[in-house]
Amino acid sequence: MNRKQALKIYNDQIEKIRAYTLVLSTTSFDRLTIAPVKGNSYRNRMLSIVEGEAYSLQTDKEFIEAVKYLKTQDLGEVMNREIFLANKTLDDLIRFSKEEIMEFSFAQMQGNDAWYKAKMKKDYAIFEPYLLRIIELSKKRLKKRDQSKKPYDLLLDDFEEGMTMNKYDEFFGLIKKELLPLIKKIDRKKDCIDDSFLYKYYPAEKQALFSKEIMKYLHFDPSWGYLGLTEHPFTNALSRNDVRVTTNYDEHDISAAIFSLIHECGHGFYEHQTDKGFDKYLYLNNMSSGMHESQSRFFENYLGKRESFFKLLYPKLQKIFPENLKDVTLEQFIRAVNASKCSLIRTEADELTYPIHILIRYEIEKDIFAGKIDLSQLDKIWNEKYRKYLGVEVKNDSEGILQDIHWSDASFGYFPTYALGSAIGAQIINKMEKDLDLDSLLSKGKFSTVTAYLKDNIQKYAALYTFDEILRRYTGEGFNPHYYIDYLKNKYSRLYGVEK
Repeated sequence: MNRKQALKIYNDQIEKIRAYTLVLSTTSFDRLTIAPVKGNSYRNRMLSIVEGEAYSLQTDKEFIEAVKYLKTQDLGEVMNREIFLANKTLDDLIRFSKEEIMEFSFAQMQGNDAWYKAKMKKDYAIFEPYLLRIIELSKKRLKKRDQSKKPYDLLLDDFEEGMTMNKYDEFFGLIKKELLPLIKKIDRKKDCIDDSFLYKYYPAEKQALFSKEIMKYLHFDPSWGYLGLTEHPFTNALSRNDVRVTTNYDEHDISAAIFSLIHECGHGFYEHQTDKGFDKYLYLNNMSSGMHESQSRFFENYLGKRESFFKLLYPKLQKIFPENLKDVTLEQFIRAVNASKCSLIRTEADELTYPIHILIRYEIEKDIFAGKIDLSQLDKIWNEKYRKYLGVEVKNDSEGILQDIHWSDASFGYFPTYALGSAIGAQIINKMEKDLDLDSLLSKGKFSTVTAYLKDNIQKYAALYTFDEILRRYTGEGFNPHYYIDYLKNKYSRLYGVEK
């Protein structure tokens, strides 16, 4: 095999794999948004077969030989990275049989369905056997992977290249040391900010009108982006120009849908603004999860919770909900959406307490894959950690262990990237505020200038570099969590008038 032959085999096969990926991604989006529930059983079986066929394409002998050969060649920066990522994926994939891939895929889809049913009924017992099965299969798969690494390190690396328990332990140790004392101080003053107006009755159909205003402000263009409804908001990019975001309307919390939508649009822009030259590649679209979450959390918090962001939007929100907001000033609204209080729901948590929600999930996942936890007590362990760290009591399973969808599809190792992304965002805002008159741009509705800046400095690279390499190119230094700690301590000590 020579280079020309190997490249032809690789490119031809990648085109077929991308086609299968498109089918699976489209159907996955439908499953979680518009597909009839009664079709789940049939759809799950058929999709597991499609997953099996995609596996056959990826593990085709000639394709593997081409990847292994190309790994020995110098193909330039972009293709070298593509082949590195392809080889990394194949090294794991070839350890499993087609039947095992199909079995795991089917278990994930069954898990999704059981999770949804359990959450609606607020009954963890419905989901528990499916979760235990997913954990069992995940552990079984880990035994076939690189035994020189700890099981949970393998899962962490799946979502964030190069990250390990040691690195996350240091990061979360810093969060516990620096933020927990401040959280306790502020929780004693939690009632000094009135946010009661956020929890009045806000009809979903009117919230949907404001969602359109948000998307217009963000320049989230319907020619390449689509908004759907789901139980747990997510983003699914079928291609650079087919980006699907979702939201969910809580009629007694106006802020929930607003900020989940801004969050998901952050994901959406990252997918849309990758370099168009990467369209033909499969693995270069597999971006850093931490950097992905940095963009969504950046939109949601570092931009979306500024007064300048809402200068043009807030009068429109007041017009839609005059009965609730006509006497609430923009300043009062911004103070309310930034208020901090120890609470149960991660997706609705304020910036200060948010990383503690992630810490809880990280500690549980670590113990699951170290065999240090009684799996029959997962819900009770969850509840106890919320009591220990945030001092709140879980009243029902839907606001406890059932609140997140991630474990239902075996996304173990993903949660830490939410905190990592939040911390990356602090480095980004530190640099951006030096380069742009950000409040002026936001208050004038010039959000396209902000997205263009993010594209040029971060988003265009896709998976060409690790998150740390992107930060070095952009800020001149690698990941530094102290920016995050300083940002949170400065913001919330000022907001509540307490010492850092």
